[in-house]
Amino acid sequence: MKPEGKGPSVVYEAFGAGSHLCGVVGICRSLGWDNFRYGPDLTRRSLTAPGVTAVIASARDPGEVAGFGQVFGDGVFQAHLGLLAVDEKWRRRGVGRGLVDEAFARLGAGRMDLIASDESLDFYRSLRHREQVGFRIYPGTETEEA
Repeated sequence: MKPEGKGPSVVYEAFGAGSHLCGVVGICRSLGWDNFRYGPDLTRRSLTAPGVTAVIASARDPGEVAGFGQVFGDGVFQAHLGLLAVDEKWRRRGVGRGLVDEAFARLGAGRMDLIASDESLDFYRSLRHREQVGFRIYPGTETEEA
């Protein structure tokens, strides 16, 4: 847990359903992300599942959730960034970078893979990285886009 120095300070901490769940669901809803179908129980289960590290950026004042990250890791070398979201009013203040840094610190991973949306490419390109082609695959035999 470390404070962020830019703007109003945030604290990076592990996800706690009691104190962070509503904030995470609210961020997903505000961004139009239906990853957890806006359901608190599904969100809680996904962020506390085995192998998942969920990191929260909590604003010190007034105590709101400024952003969150969901990372899957092997605990040794590699990790996958499943989700990274920062509330719109907290963007461009170092919160996203802080969440990534905190995830690396908690996992001890040497690298983190991810699938990036077009609107997030500039952010990820600002981090030390190597671009490569990736796919999101789905169950079944259909070849149409999901």
